[in-house]
Amino acid sequence: MEQEILKPEAAPKAGSQAFSRTGSLMAAFGATLLMLCFTGSAMVATVWAMSKLIGLPDMLMYVLLALGVLPVLWVTIWTAGRAWHVEKLLAAHKDIDVPVFSLTYYFKNG
Repeated sequence: MEQEILKPEAAPKAGSQAFSRTGSLMAAFGATLLMLCFTGSAMVATVWAMSKLIGLPDMLMYVLLALGVLPVLWVTIWTAGRAWHVEKLLAAHKDIDVPVFSLTYYFKNG
């Protein structure tokens, strides 16, 4: 089954699109907040469950929770940069590029 890809003959005028700086900021902030909440809650649940299953002392569990904040912060910061980058691409009527998993890539290039 073949499908035909339909493309407009010309890009729509910028004023006719629903992209605004405020809307882009809200979308990027929403994606960032989702990643913070989801990865944070997953990290807390995993560390708590494993420490209770193994029988680790509470103090060691708190240390593991404090260490678990680092990957959560990395994911949150990276998501903020990537989401803003994607919003800028969409506002410029460009295709989304392949993600680069570097913490500062989107803040240096953009």
